[in-house]
Amino acid sequence: MDSTVPSSNWLFNAGWLGVTAVALIQIHKLYPWFAWPNSWTGQRPSVKPTASNTQPAQDPDWDTLDFSKTEPIAANYDWSGVEEKPYRPWHDGPYRVTMGIQKTQLDDWVEIDKQYLERYKYKRDLYAKHPDDTICFRPDSHEAAFEALAYLADFLPRRYPSMFVKTANGISNLVTGDDWDLRRDADTWKSHHPLQVMGLLSTEDWFIMQTDEDQETMRLVAGANCFPAGWRLRQRIGLSLWQIHVGNVPQYEEKLSKSMDRFFLRLRADRPFMRFNYAIDISGELFHINSHHNLTADMLEKPVLLEDLHLRVERQCLQRLPRSRAIAFSIRTYVTPITEVTKDKNVARALRTSVASYTPEIAEYKNKHLWNDVLTKHLEDVLKTDGAGDEEIEHGV
Repeated sequence: MDSTVPSSNWLFNAGWLGVTAVALIQIHKLYPWFAWPNSWTGQRPSVKPTASNTQPAQDPDWDTLDFSKTEPIAANYDWSGVEEKPYRPWHDGPYRVTMGIQKTQLDDWVEIDKQYLERYKYKRDLYAKHPDDTICFRPDSHEAAFEALAYLADFLPRRYPSMFVKTANGISNLVTGDDWDLRRDADTWKSHHPLQVMGLLSTEDWFIMQTDEDQETMRLVAGANCFPAGWRLRQRIGLSLWQIHVGNVPQYEEKLSKSMDRFFLRLRADRPFMRFNYAIDISGELFHINSHHNLTADMLEKPVLLEDLHLRVERQCLQRLPRSRAIAFSIRTYVTPITEVTKDKNVARALRTSVASYTPEIAEYKNKHLWNDVLTKHLEDVLKTDGAGDEEIEHGV
């Protein structure tokens, strides 16, 4: 055949390629958020907010973070008599993997209750004995860390005036007796990191996340973490949100990845948000640096008993910092014996429903096979006089 004359097959294939190209161009015009699959480009699609891929287009408010209107939580607030808030972040329905983002108020940035002094003492001990596991940071995070501390030092005397007093050089803690000199040239920084001071002023653990120069990738760049939920801080410093979660958290890539990146990049200084995580843990230990996901029975020292089961809840708050444009990310950890949680039958019933709906990969991630039999028996005992859901009890959770 003359090589200068195209075959009918070649013409047919070329025609289809042309039609496909035109169709893809039209798709991109109609749906500007459309991105080529990772396997085509070898890279993860960009999610940088632009006028074309965010509706409505709205620039973040970098400049507003004002605590001048913060009111005291209560007159003569007695933290020692305040119970922990009983957060139960599930509902009486199927378990779903979602971002779980909720609006919160500047006044609720931190929560102080009767656990305050005990957690303070434990943190002091952990910082001294496990410095490599509790403090880690990149040098480029310092400005953001000092900015976060300055805002917390402004907030606490306004919200909790019976516990904190603003001083000429910093802040005084009336509960612990600490008098923190927060000036940049103070001797404080010879032995403490700004996030460590934040952790000793509050019950929360603190982290800094900031974007790369391309303003597209949010990374964990610093942390003071005494109460990790089965992970090591040093292994995550410098990683992006995507790198931290993909391959570790089930369904993150499919359901959360793009939304989380977009949300973090667009967070405004005047609009803080919070979210919750929960897990049924087989230990009440707060300092949990070894993984407690995807465990097997042969990894345990003994069989799981009812007294081992605890509900572990994390209240995570995200606050944009105006000057550095970083995000101050805080985690308050609540650990409660499961027998206390299930005293409320409505809570117990909803927990049963949520746990029963775990997909296989979620069940494996949350170690359901280790504690399911124990929890099932306990819920049966708790709800046996409750007429609702007898069939579910019979078949276990």
